[in-house]
This record gives sequence, structure tokens and C-alpha cells, in this order.
Amino acid sequence: MCFRNSLTATVAEIEQRLEAEMEVDAADFQPVYHANGFDYPKWPVVTAQAPRRIQFFNWGLVPHWVKTVAEAEEMRPLTLNAKVETLTQKPSFKYALQNAQRCLIPSTGFFEWQTVNKQKYPYYIKLRTQPIFAMAGVWESWVNPAHADDVWNTFSIITTEANPLMAKIHNTKQRMPLILLPGTETIWLQNNLSTAALKEIAKPLDDSLMEAFTISRRLSNQRSNPNVPEVLLPMAYPELSQQQLSLF
Repeated sequence: MCFRNSLTATVAEIEQRLEAEMEVDAADFQPVYHANGFDYPKWPVVTAQAPRRIQFFNWGLVPHWVKTVAEAEEMRPLTLNAKVETLTQKPSFKYALQNAQRCLIPSTGFFEWQTVNKQKYPYYIKLRTQPIFAMAGVWESWVNPAHADDVWNTFSIITTEANPLMAKIHNTKQRMPLILLPGTETIWLQNNLSTAALKEIAKPLDDSLMEAFTISRRLSNQRSNPNVPEVLLPMAYPELSQQQLSLF
């Protein structure tokens, strides 16, 4: 699944790529080298309802029907990701899908782990020729029944089956984020998304467009959050040399 993300770009670069204006001052936005979804960070998103604005929502979708803050807190770790195959079925996500509450989640790369001989190795995965790309997402607004002015805008990253590259890296779950190309981004944000269009969009990205490399274990598989540039530096593991040759 996709629980870690990065966005190492400036406001101007993000605005140009998404053709939208960020709602915060450029000085207030800092590049994100590594974000852990379990910290429920605020993240820039572009929604179908406001395609020319870049808003900031929290990662970890809270459905509108949740009744209390305690229930909302319990829900968030379960909704960091949403499987595209079950979007129309799961109560947590089908309302957002049916009401066109879809969004784009910009990224410059994400993190995943490969398991080899019971050892886990972290990888950084990005696109070869597209420095900033968009993941598909769904979003909801939750209003705290106890305090009407307490509104949570939240989102979930949609995942799909892994392409061959990601199946080798994320070899336990074999999933990957649903990455959209510029043409499909527009379709994803349409108010009326047909079943046929959703099926077409749901296909995993061609792995020839992607590249990946191992990085330091300072990015552990635990809930640590080293948001520093060094986390993105390549690191070779001699015991993986044969495995890596077969991957890349």
C-alpha cells in the first residue's frame, strides 16, 4: 500500500504542473522529503469541485457519517488508502466516488519496502520524465457534531494492482498508488465518471515510465518520520545486487 510520500518541489513548480493556485503563501510551504501517512499530515490536493485551487487536506479520510471524534480517530489509519477495485462498494469511499469528490494528490516520489529472506529493504520510486505527478484520490468533509465549526477535510490515496516493477518491490502486498497521467487527470476530475472510464483509469501505470532505487534504512518500516533530504539518497545493499540487477 502507499503510506509514505514525498513532494520535493516549490510552490511555483507545483502550481505550474497542476495549473492551479496554492491557497497558502509560498513562504509557508516547505518541500516534503518524506511524509508518513500515520501522522495524518496536511497535503496539497486539487479537487473536482475546485480544479484551479490547491487546497490542503489531511491524509486519512473520515467519512461524513462518522459520529464522534473518537470514531474519526479510529477511522483514519484505516483509510490512508482505498482500493480502486472496491471503491463502489466500501461505505468509507463510495459516497465520495458517487458525489464526484475525487482529487489529485501531487507527488515527486513514494516509498515502499521489498522483503528478501525475511529482511525489508526500503525503495524510493518516482517517474522517469515527470518530476511532479499526480495520484488519484477521494476526499470528504467531516463536521464534528459536537462543534459545527470543527470541519475536517480529508483524503485517501487510491491504489491499484502492482505493475511488474512494483510487484517485485512491494512483493508482499503487490499494490501501488493509482498514478494518473495528464490526460487521465482531467477525466478523473470530471463530474460524471463512467464505469468504463473508471475501469480504464484503474489500470496500473506502465512500469517503463518509472524508476526505483534502494535507500537508507534510516527510513525504517516503523512509524518514524525523518523529513530530511538525506532520506532520498540511494544506498546499495551488496546482498541485493543480484536481485537489483533482475529488477532494473
